[in-house]
Amino acid sequence: MPTPQGAIGPIISIIGITTTIVIIADNPISRTRTLSLMKAKPIVSVLLICGIVASGVSAQADESVALSDTPGAVQKAIQNQVADGKLGGITKRAEDKDTVYDVDLTGKDGFKRDFTVAQDGTLVSVRVTLAETPAEVRQTIKSELSGSGPDSIDKNLDETDISYDIEGPGRNGKEVDFTLDEDGTLSSRQVALTDTPDSVQKTIAAQLNDGKVETIDENLDDDGTNFDVTFTAPDGAKTSFNAAADGTLLSKEVSLDEVPAGARATIENHIGNGTILRVDKSFVKKNNVLPFEVEGRKDGKPFDFSVAPRGRFLGMDD
Repeated sequence: MPTPQGAIGPIISIIGITTTIVIIADNPISRTRTLSLMKAKPIVSVLLICGIVASGVSAQADESVALSDTPGAVQKAIQNQVADGKLGGITKRAEDKDTVYDVDLTGKDGFKRDFTVAQDGTLVSVRVTLAETPAEVRQTIKSELSGSGPDSIDKNLDETDISYDIEGPGRNGKEVDFTLDEDGTLSSRQVALTDTPDSVQKTIAAQLNDGKVETIDENLDDDGTNFDVTFTAPDGAKTSFNAAADGTLLSKEVSLDEVPAGARATIENHIGNGTILRVDKSFVKKNNVLPFEVEGRKDGKPFDFSVAPRGRFLGMDD
């Protein structure tokens, strides 16, 4: 998702740590997802950078790799997707706490059908044409974009529900970036800092610590609007915060090492051979405790659950 031009202004100059803040408009919720940021179906989020976060994950530089240098599961997924198309370059990069592979593919029809595969072989997203989207999605795309149509449409496959990330020229002539549910509902869109409520702007300014905001996504949920704010720090570390529209901090991304021993053991036991994508410490009570919310993937499917600080398993998340 491209960074909104002029979104931040003089208050933002980063220290070197990526942080995310989510702010919700109506009733606070205990969990907000970061749209991938590339692909996610969030409620309302704002990504933010904070200079003093030990929980950050150091970013790795993108790396071009050969097919033979990828894990076996990734090779199999790529070969299945390529079929009789023409394989191009493969880029290995970090996304959240996962490693993914962006693959260039030219389909038999000549269309650039680029796709992304996770380290465990899960197909994360595929590039599709406008004609390949549901009618409801096409209708919303046409209402959001100028007559020239979308620059790109990526179909997200690694979530419980399918969604579409769209980039293209908006009706105001500026580039826009937004996500649609499969029924055509607008679930999130990238915005400038000045497009957020004053309370959100104040929270971002307070959390920055001379940081630099990368993107702000306004996510629209049945329970209200919130914001995903992404920050990057000089050392490349990444982390995130979630907050309500009134500035209340709802949750904070943490590293597994920062989780108490009892909770950490429960998380590791339940995730097993799966992948932990992120862990958030929630500041909204659940079952009378402030839980740790785990976003993971297991057997190629989302695997999200909550754990109490002392290790009590609080159940799977919808």
